[in-house]
Amino acid sequence: MYTLEQIFEALGKAENGGAMVADLQNLITGVRNEAAANRVEKNKVLDALGLRSSDDPQSALNNLRTALEALKKTGNPESLGSQITTLQNQVKELTDKYTASEKKVEAEHSKRINTSMQSMLQSALTKGNALNPEAFVKLLRDKVEVGEDDSMSMKVGDKSVSIDEGVKDWLAANPWAVKNMAAGGAGSGSAGTPGKVYTMDDLKGMTPDQINSHWDEIKRSMKG
Repeated sequence: MYTLEQIFEALGKAENGGAMVADLQNLITGVRNEAAANRVEKNKVLDALGLRSSDDPQSALNNLRTALEALKKTGNPESLGSQITTLQNQVKELTDKYTASEKKVEAEHSKRINTSMQSMLQSALTKGNALNPEAFVKLLRDKVEVGEDDSMSMKVGDKSVSIDEGVKDWLAANPWAVKNMAAGGAGSGSAGTPGKVYTMDDLKGMTPDQINSHWDEIKRSMKG
């Protein structure tokens, strides 16, 4: 078989050989460029299919062709794609409904716990003769612990006790919050103006000593 150099040399010796050599070179360059372009396009397709990085691209391509043929036998691929999209939408709709249902259940559970906590605290405060059970519920609710079984207790020191015991302990430590059950006699009460009116926000910012030193005024504020 002749090499390109031999062919070019023979053509160069013929009449108009130089022009023929130039034309042949242009044809060869065109064929090479077309082959390179086809190779680039082929690689784009292989990349899109994830096949070019395969150890055996031809085998992977054959497997893909087999899979497509099997898919055609099951029905129209376009129709199957539409069915998959519909199924995905249905799954999303069901997931959204489930999430909304879970949130609703959680909200109802939280509401039930809060209602039960408030009722138990208010009951214990009322039994303990608290000045203002409704207001003190807000002070004590953060001290209540809720178990996994929704049972409730209060932390007193290092131990957990029932809400009744916890409230009783808190009232004992804060006598200003308890009604004066002694009957008032002549001369009882404070003369002159009643003094400062305390609110729950005031109490939150006071120390136990400050509260105890002003407990008469605080009691009058709670009664008002």
